[in-house]
Amino acid sequence: MAKLDTITLSVIQAALQQVCDEMDLTFSRAAFSPVIAEANDRSDGIYSAVDGSLIAQGSQGLPVFVGVMQYSTRTVIEMIAGGRCLPPEPGDIYIVNDPYLGGTHLMDVRFAMPVYRDGKIFCWLSNTGHWPDIGGSVPGGFSASATAVEQEGLRLPPVKLFKKGVLDPEIYAIICSNIRVADQRIGDIRAQAAALLIGQDRLFGILDRYGDETVVEAIAELRRRAAEQMRANI
Repeated sequence: MAKLDTITLSVIQAALQQVCDEMDLTFSRAAFSPVIAEANDRSDGIYSAVDGSLIAQGSQGLPVFVGVMQYSTRTVIEMIAGGRCLPPEPGDIYIVNDPYLGGTHLMDVRFAMPVYRDGKIFCWLSNTGHWPDIGGSVPGGFSASATAVEQEGLRLPPVKLFKKGVLDPEIYAIICSNIRVADQRIGDIRAQAAALLIGQDRLFGILDRYGDETVVEAIAELRRRAAEQMRANI
């Protein structure tokens, strides 16, 4: 930490957490569904561009979402590297809800957006929202008689729902054709995307103020200290 003093490290840590808190707040305030807008059944986080591991999380987000989003983000990164996903461009937002690709149940829908600096991905922003319905044999997706995941609703692999900032009308039509009360989903989709865009703007503010190298150094030091504390507690 030759260039990074303890106070600056603490300030950057709090700033990254505040980015996630503001994403959470934006998501809840803009969402149409009461389960998100009132019950706050959602989470937002910042994740590594290399392996999708967690960098920062919101203080009011559901821990289960924050924890598993690093696996779904890693899956997106790996599928892109393996040619099973279209490569990202600025403004793209991937959607995924597959429980077998780092998810929970199908109603927990994840968005993941790459954040670019100088033409390279600096990190990923991701969030999860519990949609009221994702299709399936019963409203809400909680079928006690289901014997296969396909019976619980629409299963989405990582695909670009937003391409260069524009909602893909064909993928959106597929989603709406498979869920109940489809006209309300646009509110949740727009809220989920808006939260990521707010997070990107706030993150740019931190990077512009302290410099990319200083923030990268702070993230590395925070993760080193977190690992050290966990080993000591164990």
